[in-house]
Amino acid sequence: METVLNDGERFMKKRADELNCVLSMPDLGKYVGKWIVIVNNKVVAAGSNGKKAFAEAKQKYPQSKPLLMKVPSETIMLL
Repeated sequence: METVLNDGERFMKKRADELNCVLSMPDLGKYVGKWIVIVNNKVVAAGSNGKKAFAEAKQKYPQSKPLLMKVPSETIMLL
């Protein structure tokens, strides 16, 4: 039997999938300390100002729901 997800559950699953994709990206080093915007599992905008990076991504991809996150500047360990 297939599990049926409501809109909120589908949205959260997509966000979790995007976050997992971001965390597995090997080249996040160039974004350390910056805000990045993810659309379709790709970094489409980045900068020191999250609001500006998000606006840039929305201008490029107006129909999307971008994921905005800041790449930490300190070393972190995910367990």
